[in-house]
Amino acid sequence: MISKNNIFSRRALQPGRMATLSWSICAGLLCAVTLWAQVAPPPEPLRRARDLVIAGKPEQAAAIYQELVRKFPANPDLRVDLCVAYYKARRYRDSAEAAKAALRLRPELPGANLFLGASYLQLGEFASAIPPLQKVIEEQPTERNALLALAEALSGAGRYEEAAGRFQKLAEIVPENPRVWYGLGQCYDKLSEQTPGQNEHYRELAQQAYNRLGQLPPSPESYIHAAEMREKSSEWVEAAKQWREALALAPQDNRARSGLAWALFRARDYPSALGVIEEMRKDGLDSAVLNFLTGGCWLNLEQPEKSVSFLEKAIAADPAFLPAKAALGQALLQTGKAPEAIPFLRAALSLDEDGAIHFQLYRAYAIAGEAGAAKQALADYEEFKKGLAHAPTVSGSVYR
Repeated sequence: MISKNNIFSRRALQPGRMATLSWSICAGLLCAVTLWAQVAPPPEPLRRARDLVIAGKPEQAAAIYQELVRKFPANPDLRVDLCVAYYKARRYRDSAEAAKAALRLRPELPGANLFLGASYLQLGEFASAIPPLQKVIEEQPTERNALLALAEALSGAGRYEEAAGRFQKLAEIVPENPRVWYGLGQCYDKLSEQTPGQNEHYRELAQQAYNRLGQLPPSPESYIHAAEMREKSSEWVEAAKQWREALALAPQDNRARSGLAWALFRARDYPSALGVIEEMRKDGLDSAVLNFLTGGCWLNLEQPEKSVSFLEKAIAADPAFLPAKAALGQALLQTGKAPEAIPFLRAALSLDEDGAIHFQLYRAYAIAGEAGAAKQALADYEEFKKGLAHAPTVSGSVYR
């Protein structure tokens, strides 16, 4: 069992770039921005596509828009319409590409920049979301969707002081919006961790923001905050319940889906965690953390051969991702590839809390026939155990 403060905790594995912050745009309002921007009354195919988007059938609408774009490739508004359809269909990568195509035809097009930023935000690519959202605000300083999205993107990119300033202004404009108070609390939490001299001050500000959140009607954000509080005390089953409550209100909220996957993983419900991750992948979501979780699930389900490719992807996406290296080393060792496991296990030794990684490294050297290195690794393992107040029995997996 991983200890409460272990490096494998969800908070430790979710730096700003991994945090999955959802941005659910009011479809009717934003569809109107582009769909009603046509110069002339739309022909029948365009009208039919618009009606399909409004009726909640964006995939069918996208097919019509694709054909219209092929026929009228120089029309940027059609590409924005296609972008909207893709976004509503949760095809965020395709939405971003359609937005970029529209901007190549008409730079600074507000609707295209808005959906480009929104799509990047949904994909967890926060740094990429910031510039197009800033352009929207330069043109439309009071565009609330863009203001909120920019604050969330800045927070996701780890620019917490800037994000807090944005959220503070939004609190004056839309004090009834739970996303504002949740985002502000998150920023203050992070600032309390980064500024030891002012940590108490920021903790107090964070609590004030969460108190305001608690005074509002139940929302995805209120349940997300409750889930995160459960996680702090390692109550993973209870945390999963709170994540599910958030998803009941916002079924496609990527923060809640990511949080649920992590809580299920830590609660050892690996099949359910894999199910949540698979649904996220269908929406085009991918990240080092999602690949790590997938690989970790298969590893703990004693199917290490299925875990290897996902863990390799996690490391390729984030070469400094030590938990993924530890897991990959273990998976390679279990699949008879001891020589390949050695560099990954050696790289992850700093994460070891109970001696498991040290012992696995010893086994890898021994199986690989490196007698001298195995002898030293065994000595290091025994020395490590002596330094533990209560050395636990090696379980063979540091991911359970």
